[in-house]
This record gives sequence, C-alpha cells and structure tokens, in this order.
Amino acid sequence: MIALIPQLESSLAYLRPEAQTSQSQESFAEVLQAASAQIPPQTAAPPQYVVQKGDNLSEIAKKLGFSDPMQLARINGIKNPDLIQVGQVLELSTGGAGKQGNPSQPAPLKAPQGRKAPTAYAQGKNISARAGTLVVASWYGANHQGKTMANGQRFDMFADTAAHRTLPMGTKLDLTNPANGRTATVEVTDRGPFIRGRNLDVSYGVARKLGIVNVGVTKLRMNKS
Repeated sequence: MIALIPQLESSLAYLRPEAQTSQSQESFAEVLQAASAQIPPQTAAPPQYVVQKGDNLSEIAKKLGFSDPMQLARINGIKNPDLIQVGQVLELSTGGAGKQGNPSQPAPLKAPQGRKAPTAYAQGKNISARAGTLVVASWYGANHQGKTMANGQRFDMFADTAAHRTLPMGTKLDLTNPANGRTATVEVTDRGPFIRGRNLDVSYGVARKLGIVNVGVTKLRMNKS
C-alpha cells in the first residue's frame, strides 16, 4: 500500500535518522567553511629580543643563531655594536632581510681568529701613514675584551692600541681628531677593520681620549710617530 502512494518512499527516506545525521553534518561543514572564509589571515608579529643586563651584541647574535653579529646590527641600524642598552628592543627580521641582514648594506668581511685580514683584502688599496693622512676610523671594545689579537697578546679595551690591515705590528701612530683637536698616540697591535671604507680601528680607551665614542665612525689625522 505504501508503495502505491507517490513520493512517499522518498519522504520516509528523508525522515530516517541516518539521513538526518548525514544532512546535518553536511550543513555544519558548509557553515564552518563559509565562516572560515570570512576570517582574515593573522599576520605574525616580527620576532624581537629585549636586551638584558650584561648582554653584548656578540652573545645575543650567538644565542639567536646569527653567524655574524653585524648582520643583527644592520637589521636594527646599529652603527656601533658596543652602544646597545638594557631594555633596547632588537628586531630579528626586517623587510624579509632575516638573518642575512639588509641586502642594500655591504656585508662586512669575516675575520678569522686574531682579526687577521684576508690576503686579497690586505693587498688592496692602502692608506699610508704619511704626515697628515686623513683616515676613516672606528673603535672596538667590550665585544673583543680579552680576545687574542694578531700580535698574540690579549686585547685590552682601555689600552692605547689600534688595528690596521697592513702596517707592521708595533708601529706607533699619532692620531688627531680634527673636530675637537684632541690627540692620542697608539701602537698597532691587531689587524682590521674588516668593514669596507674604514682604515683604522682604535680601542675604546683611545676613542674616549679622542672624543669619538658617541660618534662611532669618523675621520682622523694619522701620522707616524
């Protein structure tokens, strides 16, 4: 008798429990998919590191997996790695540069132990120590304190020493800061600097005497003693 009633079989099939469950699951999946499509993708915040007491850039870079501390310095626009401050927030990735640093910035030459310059670089264009030579100088300090210099001695950031790529070890140089007239006499004890465009690295102690700690990189008059 049931089979004689038109469309009754299809109606009964719809009312069966298994049919209702299948339809409910399908409807829920469609609703969930539609809702998900309306949720905007979340943008992850760029990774950061807050400088702690006792930190220096070399240790931070090593802790975060950077092979070269200057990569981290370039990402954050740090001209002098020795001047980072407690509480300073360091970005670990900027504009897709990541751990490779900013591609628009020249990569510093990597120095092997003892800051010995690569042969090809040491034989390049050189700034002599003739009277009144104007050189581009920077300074290095806490990050290298106690490390072995190219002359085999331990680096003392307060000593009157300097690094030059080619001048013989033990060479004495008279330095003058044209901006303020301050002078200092240094001895070449190390090799460097290893950033293109710089000719001389002085210790932190010499930088204080010359008044260039806050400047970081500046021009000095260099004469042989």
